Amino acid sequence: MAAIDWDGATFEAHRTLLFSIAYRMLGSASEAEDVLQDAWLRARQDGSTDVRSPRAYLTTIVTRLCIDHLRSGERTRMEYPGPWLPEPLAEPNQEPAELASSLTTAFLVLLEQLTPAERAVYLLREVFELGFDEIARSVGKSEANTRQILTRARARLRESRPRFTVSRRDSEEIVRRFRDACVTGNLEQLLTVLHADAKLVADGGGKALAATSPVLGAASIAAFVIDVVGKARWSESDPELVTINGAPGLLLRHPAFGNGTYSFDIADGRIRAIYVVRNPDKLRGFLEHTH
Repeated sequence: MAAIDWDGATFEAHRTLLFSIAYRMLGSASEAEDVLQDAWLRARQDGSTDVRSPRAYLTTIVTRLCIDHLRSGERTRMEYPGPWLPEPLAEPNQEPAELASSLTTAFLVLLEQLTPAERAVYLLREVFELGFDEIARSVGKSEANTRQILTRARARLRESRPRFTVSRRDSEEIVRRFRDACVTGNLEQLLTVLHADAKLVADGGGKALAATSPVLGAASIAAFVIDVVGKARWSESDPELVTINGAPGLLLRHPAFGNGTYSFDIADGRIRAIYVVRNPDKLRGFLEHTH
């Protein structure tokens, strides 16, 4: 078993997978890139180590760095002003189509219910389909313990996971109807695309105006979007249909009010959740990739 020559090509060959894991763990493209940079440095420092599989070795480093990052940031997250949402991603990072459902904002928000270790085990098994032996090494647990962690994570998420997937075309049509209703101020049309028990969650990060607590129920959301945000502000923002985390969403650009992304959780032909990111720090990367 020869030592790995940790040249750039060796690391780059696995970058897509490593970023995919880190972004889903952290909900932040910028933090995921920081983790990958740290993983690359660590791999080079351990260059004399005999490694059977560079992919498994790098996956372990990235997973443990992400777990440590989440644990060290728990207090910061608790002190975050208002709701916290994942940083929107403009480009799906050349991922296989079967991974698309695990990239959506709604899925990443679900993962917030899990502990860092549960999140790692769940993602590595359910999304990336790694074997329990490799997952156990990545999280530093026994295989038996890893299986227990997965069972616990599945139970936490079971009631929240959507049971049906919506086609891309149907999703785009619903998002367009939502946009048109907001721009025209058509309350009745807006209510037809919202689940009765829908929710709207907004992340301003204390740096942009946003609802400081979730808006619950179709009627409350419609009133908030049309009366508080306002028809004029919608039309002035010229909302653009874009891809956010692999799914149809809206990008609003307003010269005075600021920018924002709208991501949607759609089920049974209606919107059941709207995730609005207005924190400029989280929008920077998205705007750079959206012209």
